[in-house]
Amino acid sequence: MSKDDRSNVQRIAAVLKGFDTANTPRRTHDILGDLGVTRSTGFGLLRAMTTAGWLERVDHGVLRLGPKARAMIFAPLEAPEVETRKTLAVNPQPARPQGTRARPDLEWDPSLVRTVETMRFRTEPPYRIGFSNASTSNAWRQAMLQSLSYAEKIAQAQIAELLVLDAQDDPARQRSQIDQLVAAGIDLLLISIASVNDRALSDRLGELAAQGLPIVAVDRRPNDRASLVSFATASDHRIGRISALWMAEHLAGQGRVWMLSGLEGTSPALRRQQAALGVFSQFPGIRVENVSYTDWTARGGYEAIGRVLSEARRAPDGVWCDSGLQGVGSLRRFLESDQPVPAHTGGDLNEMYKLCLHHKVPMAALDYPASMGARALELALDVLGGNPVPQRVEVPVQIVLPRGLETLSVKADAWAERHVAWDLPDEAILSQGPALRGPKTPNRRSASA
Repeated sequence: MSKDDRSNVQRIAAVLKGFDTANTPRRTHDILGDLGVTRSTGFGLLRAMTTAGWLERVDHGVLRLGPKARAMIFAPLEAPEVETRKTLAVNPQPARPQGTRARPDLEWDPSLVRTVETMRFRTEPPYRIGFSNASTSNAWRQAMLQSLSYAEKIAQAQIAELLVLDAQDDPARQRSQIDQLVAAGIDLLLISIASVNDRALSDRLGELAAQGLPIVAVDRRPNDRASLVSFATASDHRIGRISALWMAEHLAGQGRVWMLSGLEGTSPALRRQQAALGVFSQFPGIRVENVSYTDWTARGGYEAIGRVLSEARRAPDGVWCDSGLQGVGSLRRFLESDQPVPAHTGGDLNEMYKLCLHHKVPMAALDYPASMGARALELALDVLGGNPVPQRVEVPVQIVLPRGLETLSVKADAWAERHVAWDLPDEAILSQGPALRGPKTPNRRSASA
């Protein structure tokens, strides 16, 4: 067993031992306090343990021992667990007892508990940090930048200059801008990569890392992660899988689904789509009739639905969107038509919640947290301070549902009726964190493009 594996086992054991013999529910805040790990690492561990059945959610932010842990009190460790709760039939395997289903895979990335020593990057503040942003082409990306700027204001005593450049989703432009930032004498490079498959861009990052420049990625990373010290992100697989599972269960395992993905060729869109298709394939009665790309824009969603509606005889039973950025366009198009508005997935955008709640459209949302911008800057400051950092930081993704729309497998972390911000603009990104209601004018100096 490796050192990392032993550390994982010790943390899991510490969580389980924290419950008393009466299995009194505990708040996640208290559990993480006892565990002594970062919030991102701790939340990832608790989420994985809950998915596997070691823990179960009692209420928002409250956990207790789950069925697997309780069963072990009375059963030998070698005894296999058979889950007997009934659910929708999803491609039953011959060896599986009737009325049961396989346990969900443990959604756990070992890199969430691997740390990187950063003493070699330690330098005295104030720091000069460069951020090469893939683009600011939609409301989410602008919100992520505002979140980073909010964190910079809080840490302004440690930062001499934050230089921000917009690559406009052009990898060649991003390579040039990275060299511009390096020439400006930055101490660390933050990057959200314009193209995960651009070899020249990846090679350039590798060269800079070999020269001793610390690099922290946010939202999008290169396929070759060797150049990175750390990566701040959220689980695209979780977003795609849970939204599709909600859709399939909400439709009782039967129905026609149209899929609206984001920007073709980007890693978040690809991972979400693959995870969703994997879930839909397990429900024989769910038929995916169309997959369209929308560039994560309302216009893209509107036009995609318009094209498919013109060819189809009737509206689908559900529209799976990997984000509300295109979901709002889909909703607008259906509301303008004489067709019924089908169930939708896709969060992020305030208008998505407003439209679904106002028109009583069934929805499920998993907001991709724009607050990862702030978390990435915190990581950067830790690296330059010589503090150990996680190799990968996952900002928690919460499940948001209107009341009454939970399904057998998908439960709400927050209610849509309380999550929506009726007093804020339609384009507000609700996962932005404190920056959402903070100053809108970034307190930083920007490099010219």
